[in-house]
Amino acid sequence: MADIYEFVKKSNNSRPLYTSYELSKKVKDKRISEGIDASGFASKYDIPLDILLKIEEGTCSFSPKIYKACGQILGLATDELLSEINDDVAAANFRSDGNDANVQGTFELANMLFNEIIMQRKIGIN
Repeated sequence: MADIYEFVKKSNNSRPLYTSYELSKKVKDKRISEGIDASGFASKYDIPLDILLKIEEGTCSFSPKIYKACGQILGLATDELLSEINDDVAAANFRSDGNDANVQGTFELANMLFNEIIMQRKIGIN
């Protein structure tokens, strides 16, 4: 009989180097730091204004066109925008006695939040 865990893909703790929210914020911060209005900024980087506004608002799904525009504005290659980093989570073990106070405090906060969510679900609060 097959065990379901044979088919489960285990995470390698990788995450995107830049989330879509971070890219949106970086683009908007750059425009604000340059002191240019949205239309002037879009024409400076030869990007349609509607694309720039979608990026800044963070309301669009990031397609290759959006990544290309972000790379053009931020001076980053598309490969860098799409790269991933692997987090070392070896230090984050809630069963370990060797956690420092900061890590242990984070686990305690997470447990409190989790318990609160469960209690609110049980009593029917959304």
